Amino acid sequence: MKIEFYNPEMCCSSGVCGPSPDPDLIRTTKVIEQLKSSGHTVNRYTMSRTPIAFSSNEAVYKELLSKGPKILPMVFVDGRIVCEGRYPSLDEMLAAAQ
Repeated sequence: MKIEFYNPEMCCSSGVCGPSPDPDLIRTTKVIEQLKSSGHTVNRYTMSRTPIAFSSNEAVYKELLSKGPKILPMVFVDGRIVCEGRYPSLDEMLAAAQ
């Protein structure tokens, strides 16, 4: 399973740095590590570090143009959008893979 996270602008790739990290990002980082350790390919893109990824994915590009950055994060599983505007749980990610 190939999983792609398109994140809003963050200061680092995990988004969990700084004095008060977002608990959703901490949970998501754990979910990503679990998915990777299960053999899934996981790519994580941020607006500030990998802007080309956003313009080269047609679905992300269209959603950003029509709905703006509030649509982020967007999560894809094998090219299908499985979550918009929030981070999914591990159970949601595993269900999307089936």
